[in-house]
Amino acid sequence: MVMKKAILSTVALGALVALAPAEASAATVLKIGFATINDGQHKSALWIEKEVEKRTGGSIDVQVYPAAQLGKIPRQIEGVLLGTQEAFISPPGFFKGLNPAFAAPDAPGLFDSFEHQTKTMNDPSVRSKFLGLGTAKGVTGLYIAAAGASALAMREPVRTLSDVKGKKIRVLASPMEVSIMRQLGAAGTPMAYSEVLPAIQRRVLDGASSAITVMGPSKFYTAAKYITPTHITYIPTGMWTNAKFLAKLSEKERGILDQVGIELSPVANKWSEEDTKSWEKKWGEEGGTVVRLKEEERLAAIAKLRPLEKIFLDDPKVAPMYKLIRSAAVKNR
Repeated sequence: MVMKKAILSTVALGALVALAPAEASAATVLKIGFATINDGQHKSALWIEKEVEKRTGGSIDVQVYPAAQLGKIPRQIEGVLLGTQEAFISPPGFFKGLNPAFAAPDAPGLFDSFEHQTKTMNDPSVRSKFLGLGTAKGVTGLYIAAAGASALAMREPVRTLSDVKGKKIRVLASPMEVSIMRQLGAAGTPMAYSEVLPAIQRRVLDGASSAITVMGPSKFYTAAKYITPTHITYIPTGMWTNAKFLAKLSEKERGILDQVGIELSPVANKWSEEDTKSWEKKWGEEGGTVVRLKEEERLAAIAKLRPLEKIFLDDPKVAPMYKLIRSAAVKNR
């Protein structure tokens, strides 16, 4: 009789364990890294964390690592490719080594505003094709949105664009951005983001071309007091995710990630617009100076730079995607 009770107890215990598999299984970890902090990319990562964990009931554990905590940009890209890091938020231009077409949104004058870029990149003719540019190499995009407008943070004021001649200015790792600086008479210098401010402080660089929403939170105004918004280009960003990580998720979990990405794009765009205005004000409050170009000069510069699209049109690896984006930009204008 005692043995029968023991057997029944064992069976009952087994049944209880079988009824609670969710409690015994560990959540799938999704580490999201990026180089910046307290900007739209950071807000987007936190929004993804909240929404994904809520909608999956915690089956995906999202962990957010700002300010290059997981390594410099090349290291994080490598991590996503190898699968040691599940996701990385950055401008797509950093992935041009995987596919040169990632640089297609970088053409001057292609977009008129934050909203215009976000709508264009999320147009049905563009979105899935662009986010999938790296899938064959193991990286798939989750969302894409405008992150900022081009601006020049400089040690000396740029009151007209002729003031950049002879200056050494950090740019994104994009052939187009290097060419834009060359056309303006400056030396465009790609450099890891985490190294830029120290390089300006040491006078290795005269300044940097990026978005104020990126440079403001990183306190560039401490070394590059003068910032000139140019809005010649608009800088997109997105979350680039390890394809094998996505493949091992359940169909429901993948669907949730896809939907979160779709919903995030207009939200992230709004943050970028608001943060740009806020940081232009705060830059002055922190002791810096916002220098405004005359609008006619800015538009003249865009007209002068627009022919640089030939760089993309002449590249068979970039031209198809660039033409899709250009057509969608006209449609969404």
